[in-house]
Amino acid sequence: MSAQLMSKSQQRDALWTLAPGQAMRLTVGPGPRQLRVVDGWLWLTTEGTRDLPAEDVWLLPGEPMELPAGSEWVVEARTSGRFQLLVPPQARPWTARWARLVWWMRAFRPVAPRGLRA
Repeated sequence: MSAQLMSKSQQRDALWTLAPGQAMRLTVGPGPRQLRVVDGWLWLTTEGTRDLPAEDVWLLPGEPMELPAGSEWVVEARTSGRFQLLVPPQARPWTARWARLVWWMRAFRPVAPRGLRA
């Protein structure tokens, strides 16, 4: 999906809008995406391969669908439908190391001596 195919309102709102019965082809880019329905009912379908069978999914408002990288989907609205195509958050490998460092540094924090009162 290129920015050239998106209208100015779709670029601003990050919402795709389909009229009743309208369909569009989605080609997922280099990373996985998450399709989230905002309004209406959407039907998603993809061709099957020798390794993976074809998939048909109906989504209602609020329901997400993970779309693998490199996959191609056809999205159709039963009634008018709006959806977002989001990049899911990626885990950061340094986060666990940072948490361990913070935990380790707590051992060096100054502690008031016990038994003494001011």
